[in-house]
Amino acid sequence: MMNHLKVLRKTDLGYMVSDGTEEILLHYREAISELEINQMVDVYVYTDKENRKTGTMATPNLLMGQPNFVRVVNRIEGVGVFIDNHTPKDILISRDYLPYDERQWPLEGDLIFCELKVKKNALTAKPVNRFDILELYQNIKYAENEQVSAYVLRIADKGIGLITKDLVYVFVPLSQFRGKYRLGEEVMVTITKMLDKEAYGSLNEHKEVLMDTDKETILNYLERHNGVMPLTAKSSSEAVEKFFQMSRKAFKRAYGSLYKEHLIDFDEEKTYLRKL
Repeated sequence: MMNHLKVLRKTDLGYMVSDGTEEILLHYREAISELEINQMVDVYVYTDKENRKTGTMATPNLLMGQPNFVRVVNRIEGVGVFIDNHTPKDILISRDYLPYDERQWPLEGDLIFCELKVKKNALTAKPVNRFDILELYQNIKYAENEQVSAYVLRIADKGIGLITKDLVYVFVPLSQFRGKYRLGEEVMVTITKMLDKEAYGSLNEHKEVLMDTDKETILNYLERHNGVMPLTAKSSSEAVEKFFQMSRKAFKRAYGSLYKEHLIDFDEEKTYLRKL
């Protein structure tokens, strides 16, 4: 929070300001203008690298109890990522609040919707959870098939959670996206269903576009493996997912199209690239 403090005196480094019980250094570079003795000013107080309390008159991106989108400025393996809080000191999002798989961690420049926390007497940040986002809902309604810009907020076994710029939580089931995503990544999501305070969405392209991509994926596999693939239209979902990141339904759709185009043949166990 911003603190309403009184300017006590000037020093070589800056102004000494106080709430009446404690004196805090406000560096000259952190004052928005020249200050007068006894003037009351709004100051954000933080601890510097030497763990000393210091202040700035810049308005932080994050204040306690006021979540916001913040930009990632650094990433340290095994530690976490740092976000720009519009103050001289960046704030850490600890690995405790990030996915176990570091490949899913945000990259520099990504945006994360965060809130401030106090952990071991230090300020840290963490992504806001779904239930708290629902409390921020402001009666925004998206139409079915509307495309909306959003950011990845949560990666789970059954899908990924997004937050739009309107602060609407959108859940995308596993069947509705391909490939890998990371926290903070910006995506365009197609709304498939609007609920009371949240929505379901899809990151898949239209079926026709997806089928062309899936057909190319199957053909590429056949070409790289001497024209033989140990899958057929009767293969299980588990077998299909082991080879390709696509559902059995999508696989069969692309497979059938390739067969109609006389590009593949098959027997009981394998599929073969037809020789032209």
